[in-house]
Amino acid sequence: MSGSVVTAIHREDFERWRILWRGYLEFYETGLPEATYRHTFARIVAKKSPIRAFGVRLGGEHAPLVGIVHYLFHAHSWSEREVCYLQDLFVEKESRGQGVGRRLIEAVAAVACERGCYRLYWTTQEGNAAARKLYDRIAAYNGFIRYDYALP
Repeated sequence: MSGSVVTAIHREDFERWRILWRGYLEFYETGLPEATYRHTFARIVAKKSPIRAFGVRLGGEHAPLVGIVHYLFHAHSWSEREVCYLQDLFVEKESRGQGVGRRLIEAVAAVACERGCYRLYWTTQEGNAAARKLYDRIAAYNGFIRYDYALP
């Protein structure tokens, strides 16, 4: 995808990041309080945070974000090496089909490889056909279904 660049998320990206993350949350029919947006963004731009992020910009390093990905590393009981969890990925509607999602996944995969991770994984809704079209091309569906146990 020419003219696109994958970058870290910077403090000055807050408003654009917030629009994209809100789009992600709305897709999953979720809303969060403003304080959570601010807290999550502060963690993303903090140097030592476990939550990390990349963005894609069309048109160069200083162009607005058109897609974002959040990821983190954690221990895994099947390996001495960590695994990388790709937690949130969202591309604005106007930029879909241009390789933005793939670029974001590949950026996370490169960091996971550099770190020596055992695995990179993510989840999505079964009916998320647009995303699954990409995921089925670049990764293996392993048949797992996620369950959420409500905690008090």
